[in-house]
Amino acid sequence: MKKVISFGLLLIFLFLPVRNILASNYFCTLYFTFIGCPNCAHTDPIVLTQWPQEYPNLVIIEYAWKGGDWQDPNSQFFGEYAKAYKTQAAVPQIVIDKRTIKLGRIEVPKAENNIKKKNSNPCPLIDQSIPFENLDLTKLPAFPKIWANGRILIKLSENEYLFQWNGEDPPKTIGKEKFTQKELKDLLFTKNLFEKLENKVFDIVEPQKVKFSGSAFPPSSGFVPYAEFDHAIKITLSKNEISPPPSFPEETHPTIPEEETKPKEATPTEEVVQGSEEETVQLPIVGKIETKKFSLPILTFLIALADGFNPCAFFVLTFLLAALIGLAGARRRILLVGGVFIFFSALFYFLFMAVLLNVFQLGGKITILTIIAGLIAVFAGLINIKDYFFFQKGISLTLPKSHKEKFIQRVKNLSLAKSTWALIGATSIIAATVNIYELLCTFGFPMVYTRVLTLRNLPPIQYYLYLIFYNLVYVIPLAVIVLIFAVTLGKRTFSQLWVRRLKLVSGFMILFLGLILMIKPKLLESVLTAFSILFIAIIISVIIIFLHTLYHKRKTTG
Repeated sequence: MKKVISFGLLLIFLFLPVRNILASNYFCTLYFTFIGCPNCAHTDPIVLTQWPQEYPNLVIIEYAWKGGDWQDPNSQFFGEYAKAYKTQAAVPQIVIDKRTIKLGRIEVPKAENNIKKKNSNPCPLIDQSIPFENLDLTKLPAFPKIWANGRILIKLSENEYLFQWNGEDPPKTIGKEKFTQKELKDLLFTKNLFEKLENKVFDIVEPQKVKFSGSAFPPSSGFVPYAEFDHAIKITLSKNEISPPPSFPEETHPTIPEEETKPKEATPTEEVVQGSEEETVQLPIVGKIETKKFSLPILTFLIALADGFNPCAFFVLTFLLAALIGLAGARRRILLVGGVFIFFSALFYFLFMAVLLNVFQLGGKITILTIIAGLIAVFAGLINIKDYFFFQKGISLTLPKSHKEKFIQRVKNLSLAKSTWALIGATSIIAATVNIYELLCTFGFPMVYTRVLTLRNLPPIQYYLYLIFYNLVYVIPLAVIVLIFAVTLGKRTFSQLWVRRLKLVSGFMILFLGLILMIKPKLLESVLTAFSILFIAIIISVIIIFLHTLYHKRKTTG
């Protein structure tokens, strides 16, 4: 028995060294981008500088070219690569293996999850996958850049490479030994760079700025234009290290149509799906639209419009305007008071959403924030649904009864204001106070929207432009109420029944948005999801209102 155990242990110890030799120490991946691609401008600095510094064993083989230059060897290689991997010829694109391909500015950053999960990954070449240790640099087609450990190796020609790094100075004396491929790859990871360069043949040259896609845009865009390095040397490999090009029979070379080799820019949310076409949806009057291109503006409009049907704001505004009916110059007063109220509603909502935006941006990579936002939205939705059946009983996201009496008294004082400035001042105080409570009614909507917005990785100015657009749409229903009051002088009012009904519809919308944000936030990138949520929320609410009304009628008559 002891002999068997000893023999087994011997086999294990014999096997371990072999396993260690075969295992790779590096996580290698290919990244495709071109100068002038807005989506790439977002992902380039993340993939090429941020990740290699955070993950010391990461190797990024980058193929970049100038947008529109289809004759560039890197661009032509990408066309062949996309054909071989059966993926879309669109950038930015990062390839981990044939089954794991991330495309677009939303999906590419998610490749970090794959890097965290695996200790190593072979380089996914066009014909095979090879561990970085065994990679023949001279067989890499076209002119790639290899990023690793905050350093870069740029292929200049078949046997010439430019190596750039920060920090430690190179030796002042040049040696006589030429670099081998292994030594060239070791430069990317060695801790003692000075020792690796001693006695080696190289030329000290001026460091080059390595351009990112952001260099094609003005400085005001906020994109990172390039990467800079302190030192650079040009290295020529020994002729013995240069592999002869592979020879193939002429008939085996694939023929790729020109259009298939022309890379395009990926839309922000585009995914690689074999045989899929760009998602479209047919809308009434508008007709067919491409959801990938118009998703965010339409999603903004739909959520803001749904949010604008704020039952608390409606109730407060109608009560406020009703106090002005019968006074001298009532129509002018209604327009003035309504305008001031709407202005403060938009201002407070904008400030509130700006705070949420910054909170989510500060914790941009923290997935738990998305889940928390979803949970809060679900909670708010359920409370609003509850308020339809049990209005202001228990927990309620409405103006508290204790504050309602103060509000009524202030409105009475408002009707006594004689001068225009006094009217504006009194309205401003009321609007500023009441709008704080109005946020409680539908804060699930801005919570969901701002989180979806931060997931888009937009330039800073665009975040706030979208918030402004959101708030302009948000006040449209309030502006309509003011106009109706001014025209009819209060003949149509907003009853508590309609407050409850609107809370039911908004409750279901907030509930569905929160659930999607927790389970699969990517669905919120599609305008089809927004339309579906709105449609389903209205249908369910109409059915509940009908059954609830029918039940009360039977209960009353019975």
